[in-house]
Parts: sequence; C-alpha cells; structure tokens
Amino acid sequence: MPKKKTTKLILISIFLSFTLNCKTKSAINQKKPNIVFILIDDLGWKDLGYMGSKYYETPNIDRLAGQGMIFTNAYANAANCAPTRASLLCGQYSPRHGVFTVARPDRGESADRRLIPVDNSRKISPDKITIAEALKPAGYVSAAIGKWHVGNNAKEEGFDYSVNKYDINFDKGHFNEEGDYLTDRFSNYAVDFITKNKDNPFFLYLAHDAVHTPIQAKEEITLKYKSKKVDGCHGHPKYAAMIEGVDNSVGRINKVLEDLGLSENTILIFFSDNGGHGTYTCQKPLRGGKGMFYEGGIRVPMFVYWPNKIESGGTCDDPVISTDFYTTFLELAGARYPDNYLLDGESIVPLFSKDNSIDREAIYWHFPAYLQSYEGLRLDSRDTTFRTRPVSVIRKGDWKLLMFHEEWILDGGREKMETNNAIELYNLKNDLSERSNLVKTEPKKRDELLDQLIDWQNVINAPMPTEANLDYNEN
Repeated sequence: MPKKKTTKLILISIFLSFTLNCKTKSAINQKKPNIVFILIDDLGWKDLGYMGSKYYETPNIDRLAGQGMIFTNAYANAANCAPTRASLLCGQYSPRHGVFTVARPDRGESADRRLIPVDNSRKISPDKITIAEALKPAGYVSAAIGKWHVGNNAKEEGFDYSVNKYDINFDKGHFNEEGDYLTDRFSNYAVDFITKNKDNPFFLYLAHDAVHTPIQAKEEITLKYKSKKVDGCHGHPKYAAMIEGVDNSVGRINKVLEDLGLSENTILIFFSDNGGHGTYTCQKPLRGGKGMFYEGGIRVPMFVYWPNKIESGGTCDDPVISTDFYTTFLELAGARYPDNYLLDGESIVPLFSKDNSIDREAIYWHFPAYLQSYEGLRLDSRDTTFRTRPVSVIRKGDWKLLMFHEEWILDGGREKMETNNAIELYNLKNDLSERSNLVKTEPKKRDELLDQLIDWQNVINAPMPTEANLDYNEN
C-alpha cells in the first residue's frame, strides 16, 4: 500500500477514535444530572404565592413549584444563617462542625444570660469535606455564587468558581455605587456559569443575599406593592419587591436551562436558610420567625423541580432537613461517599416518587448560644429579652420536644421538669402553632423523646453550656 494512503487511513482512524471518545464522554457526562440549588436568605415559610400569600407576587417560583414537588415539612438546620449553610455544605449537624450561630454566641446583655454559651466557630474547619469536594471525583464542575458566610472562601472549599458581594463591591447593601442590584448581578453570574458549562455535569450553589436586611429593592417594583392591599401580616412593599427580585432570578435560571436544552437533565431545588425576619413578615400559623426554634424560625419553603423525572403537582409531607442535601446530591451524581467521613443526612431521592418515605426516626437541632430579641417577634418568644436561649430540639413523627438548657441545667433537670419550664412538648399535627405545651399531660411521649434527644446529644458529643454566668441578674 502506498505510504500516503497508509498515512491518510491512520489519520482517519485517529480522528474517528477521537470523535467517538468525545461523544462517549459527552453521553456519560449527560447521564449525570446537573444540580441547581437556590438558597434564599431569611425567606419565610409563607412568603410566596404558592404557599398561600395574596400579597407577594412570585409567578416563576409558583409555576416551578406547581410543576414539581412541594415539601411542606422542610427544615433548616438552624434558626439563623451560618449554621444552616455549614450543615448543608458539610452534610453534618452543628455539633460536628461547630458553627452554631452568626458571630458571637453571647448575644444580648450579660446580665440577662444565665449560662456561659459554648464557643462558636465562624468557619468550616479544614477537616470537613464539602459537597463540592465530594462531587468533584464524579466529574462535576461547581460554582458558589452569592453569600458564603462560613469563613475561608468557596474556592478553598472545593468550588471551581465563586463570587460573592465583596468580590463585586457591594459592601453597603443590595445596590452598588453604579445602581446595580445584587440579586440581578448574581443571576448574571449564574447564567454565565450554566452557559459555559452546558456540556459538563455541574453543581450550581446560588445563594442570594436577598431577602436579608437591609431591606432594599428597586423603586419601580416597590411602587407596585405600595398600592396593594395588605394580606394579614404581609404588607411591607420593599420586602415584597425583594421577593419579586428573587422570583425574577429563578425565572432567568430556568429560562437559560430551557434555552440550552438542559431542563430534563437538571434538578432544581429551592430552599431558605431559616425563617423570615419578624419585623417585615410573619409565618402564621407557625409560631415565631428567624432566630427562634419554634416552627416559624426553622420550617422553610422548599420545592424540587425536575421535568419528566419528578411528577408535576406532587406534595411531600415527610420532614426533611438541610443536612439531607449532601447525601441526596451524592446519590444523584452516582458519587462515592467520602472515606472516613460521617454524614448525618438521608438521601431524599426516594421521596421524589409519590408514596415513598424515608425510614428515619427523628431530626435534631442544637443551639448552645443566645440570640437577643427584636420588636417583631416578642409576642411569640418565651420571654421578651431573647428570641432564643440555649436549646436542643427533636422532631419525631408529629411530635416535637424542646429542651431549654438554662432551666434544664440550673433548675433541677428531669426531676423538676414538670415545674421548671425546661421542657416543651407539642403535637404539630394538632397544634401547628405550638401553643399547647403537653409536657405534663403526655409524660410517656415526653420521656420517649427526651431520652432519644439525650442519647443523640451523647452520641454526637454535643457541647452543653454548663457553666453558670456570674454576671446574671435575675431581677
């Protein structure tokens, strides 16, 4: 055979082999679903149209929620920002990663605190394996766009791409000096990331700063809400305009997925980091809001949208919590669990099919710190000084028990619990507003949950604030 023809055949063979390999790799990649996780800051359980609000306008969110699955018992891992973020990124309860609150654990006046709170970490420790790091071996490229708030930076924690408000000079709120709006800018970066990575499996963690204070919104949207009729405790025009800005962002993210033909291979999850801020909104019939471990502070809006994978119009009443996302994403990606690394969540993939459930006994919270009160929540607090004092919580089935550490540790614990106000017990099925404390009338259920909570504290080595505060003034 002539030399030129032999060379030509070899080149054709190499080209075909390269092309087939590329197509094969592309096909393999596309079998792995893209994951878009949208986290809103301080969005309350009732702050959306699909959750029953007649004041807020959220057509994009409502449409996706209606075409996906709505989770009615979704919980954040804490009643404020940083610990929830750490838990969903690490897949662990707070006692394992040590992020219990935002900034200082000794909020409020020292004279009002009966205990010395546990030390708080403001960042994810280096030994933790984030979900981005766990997904990387499965071929995922990842981006953290928006609020980080757990120390270091996202790239140091395994994300390939990151941007937060400080990177783009939004130091003083939701507008920069040029008048750009932060929610829009984050949406731009998210759309760009999706577009650039459309041929690879990707994980997008889009964590908006909205609707956190300062309450700032575009004037033209705000004006519309100033003329709307107030709906109960929902009626703050700027807050509503911030929510509409978030809704527009969700619409943009979904549109780029549709335009690129990625929708059917992309799961989109919508979630909030804690309950709504009581000065601007409320969660009725839930009790309380941000900073409280009653339902209004930890139960959050959530839906999952995945065309042709999750049946439209579904509702799931099973309790889920933000530690569950880590294990869920690993299952979706077909990724290995990290070696020698404890995970506290359960995969919620079985719940994407109707009538399935998770065989889980209970979910837990642990908050050995203080959060001072503010005007909007005082009617729902145990006292007018703090939104919450140190507390641990268990939810099991329809039942929820709260252990308040001050009374438990200083006022006689189990022996005095019928009179020392250390324990509160509620049946959420019959009493969603947590108004009827059954600690005296349901002793069997009380003891069952209390024993299980104490066992969990011991197993997870939950630090307790056992030292009395000598500055406390009981008057």
